[in-house]
Amino acid sequence: MTSHKLVIQSGGVAASKTSLDSGVMTVHPDIQFHGGYDDSTPLSPTSSFSVSSIGNIEHSFIDALLLCHWDNILGPKLEHVWYVTGRSQPHTNILRFVTNQVLSGEICRDVHCSQVDFKFFDIPDKGVIIPSFIFSAQGSSGISLQAIALIIPNSELTLYLHQVDLIHSWLTRVISKLRVICAKKDFATSGLADLSSWLWSFMDMLSSLQEVGLPQKIELSYTAFSSPHKVDLDFLRQVISSHLMTFGRSVIFGKRVDRVNILVYTLGLFCWDSERLCSRAALSGRNWPYYQDVCIQGCLKNDDDSINMSHRDLLCSRYPTTIIDVDNRSITHSSSAADHPWLSHEALVRELEELYQGQEGYGERPAKMNPAVSMTSESLVRDLLDNVYKLPPDHGKREAYICHFMHTLQRRAFCLIKYLEGDQQSSSTASSRVNVKKLRQDLGLALEGDLRIVLATADKLKPGLYQYVLGDKKYDTEYLPNMTDVL
Repeated sequence: MTSHKLVIQSGGVAASKTSLDSGVMTVHPDIQFHGGYDDSTPLSPTSSFSVSSIGNIEHSFIDALLLCHWDNILGPKLEHVWYVTGRSQPHTNILRFVTNQVLSGEICRDVHCSQVDFKFFDIPDKGVIIPSFIFSAQGSSGISLQAIALIIPNSELTLYLHQVDLIHSWLTRVISKLRVICAKKDFATSGLADLSSWLWSFMDMLSSLQEVGLPQKIELSYTAFSSPHKVDLDFLRQVISSHLMTFGRSVIFGKRVDRVNILVYTLGLFCWDSERLCSRAALSGRNWPYYQDVCIQGCLKNDDDSINMSHRDLLCSRYPTTIIDVDNRSITHSSSAADHPWLSHEALVRELEELYQGQEGYGERPAKMNPAVSMTSESLVRDLLDNVYKLPPDHGKREAYICHFMHTLQRRAFCLIKYLEGDQQSSSTASSRVNVKKLRQDLGLALEGDLRIVLATADKLKPGLYQYVLGDKKYDTEYLPNMTDVL
């Protein structure tokens, strides 16, 4: 690691204005950074920070990642910076400014709280946006307040907002592991290496989305609905229905890129616009593993027919995943949707326990998948395929019909949400369970698959709904302990 000197800034402190609605803070400095200072000016050792780079990342919209902490004597202090190779390096004044903004107002925070808080700064005059994650962890002088911040050009705001849930999921898991290694290792040595490795995987995942991400508008010629691409109708029906039942999360494995990508682009038609920006196709020569919480991903098999997929990553994802093998034409689910919240919590806790005991990865178990729901148990996708193949493939008729199907599915999900809200208001006790049989009759969802497809769609609009209707009460999310409190 190399040491980089910082400039002491004199003058006023930037004023900040907090948004009243979304928690987004827009910073307008009243006094600009003014010159007369040389970056090479020698300062005290407490003003230095270490620097490293994240290399072999071909596509990135993130310029740098910062790790900073609150020092009871010095205040906000920058500890380490990861520059992304090939991206512009933010000036040291920007790094200092970001550090101060991220940790400002946190002096009264309870450092023994395990909650990970989020701040988002929009700094127009600097041309950057700053998503930041504030948490407490063991430092060299006891438990202290720390933060990880991303420096992103303001021009990438739209892309960031589409991928914000994915970024939150990954960095929250990274921070949970970071808190463990800070408690048992010297962070400046082996701990920093572990964190750098996790951040590289995070950046590689984002890079893959930009390299072969799905377009907003998918051409029919890339999908199974185009005449040159022959896909067995029964297999296609089960692929689509299973994809919808697992909340739009699927991974497709195969040896040939073209066969994998046909299904990737086909399932891309059955995603929302924001989900397409969190999906990617397979690419020849790139043997990406399964990545947690990426919506649709194409992965190539190894030469020995094995696949790069961690069972723990499957369970740590927010939703269950459909695993499709195009060579064997097999379709399985990583877990049942009703059990997934509890299994995910257990997997995250086990990961932290193994990391604390120095046995990370030793507890990895072979993946035990659940067979997909029989394709005879649903009619929504069956009717869709019957009708879509009656339409000519030209002039966008089939694409429009599929778009109409997705819109109708969303309206049915809204209807289910309103039905349950009305049912809950009229119920005598708030804890009474849903009468699933009556719900099916009233909403015309007699088949099991139809109910699960609509429920999964509704859950994405109102999280927790699936568990409320079909889950076990003892596994409800609000009853699960915080995974970062287990150690």
